[in-house]
Amino acid sequence: MSRVTGIKSVDFKITAYGYGVVNWNGATTLTGDDGKTVDNHTLPKLRGYTNLTGKIKEDTGYKYKKQASDIDFSETPLYISQNCIRHHLFRDQSFDLHYAKDKNLIDVLTSITGLIRGYVVPSSQCKRTSPLLITDFIDQLGNGNFEQMSNASSSEEIREKDGSITHKRGENSIFSKTTFGDTEYIAYGSISIEQLEFISLDKKFDRASMIIKEGEGEIIAEKIQNFIKSLDPTRDPKATFNQNYVRRGTIFQEGEVGILLDNTAIDILVNETLNMLRELNIKQAKGYMYVDKVEVDYNDSAKMMRIKRSPEQTNMQPHSDYAIYFEAKQ
Repeated sequence: MSRVTGIKSVDFKITAYGYGVVNWNGATTLTGDDGKTVDNHTLPKLRGYTNLTGKIKEDTGYKYKKQASDIDFSETPLYISQNCIRHHLFRDQSFDLHYAKDKNLIDVLTSITGLIRGYVVPSSQCKRTSPLLITDFIDQLGNGNFEQMSNASSSEEIREKDGSITHKRGENSIFSKTTFGDTEYIAYGSISIEQLEFISLDKKFDRASMIIKEGEGEIIAEKIQNFIKSLDPTRDPKATFNQNYVRRGTIFQEGEVGILLDNTAIDILVNETLNMLRELNIKQAKGYMYVDKVEVDYNDSAKMMRIKRSPEQTNMQPHSDYAIYFEAKQ
């Protein structure tokens, strides 16, 4: 059995900075200062946080809630969810998948969304698994605080039956938030070369990126190749169509119709993804975050995400070609 050698994944560590909260969790039921339950406190996303104290009222089974100030930010740190990160990373095309249908999937495949973000079309079950794994962005500073707020509505004019006008005082609403000052985030991620390099066009294993007709394979491969080249016109990537791509190491040598990207095409897409991560910034909900540094490991070992556990073993530059997982068979 031939072993797969070369760069199996491109792993990375992200350091980002910001201010305030960009990813809220919404209103959370807590206990007020008077001991009564309140629903007017807004919390950001906190990793591992629960609003329950763990105590239960024996006669009713009521689960007691924590108070808003009962938070340890070292144990339950602020985070930005990976879903929020992916939305903003691909925000240029964030809503395009709403319009993806069976007949226009070539437009999706020839995009950074189709090749990197991944997609699912429910009507046909066509899909492409994203080669990009990214973790939540976890805050390291813990600069959270409790903030009491109020909102007073303007007075309202009321016209009486006799034609006179009176003013009704607006109602005041009091609410609170857990807010943050300066933030510093750490996150990790990985680009799977196996999932990136092969584009299945076959329903055999339930992972067809799109359904093709006879003679369309070469046309689709050329369009994907041209798109990748447009990302870096100085290089010559190749996307090759074949009727029978077999994954190395399989017992029965059952293959799929599909397209295989060469080393240059893979490298262009890897660099494009890393550049998108380096340029990532989010400004919303009266807060902001921007990526300051991306450290990269061209991982040719069997240790997944070694940049997190063994950073001294990382390869900051590629020392070999990307691993080839699929072979064309007659």
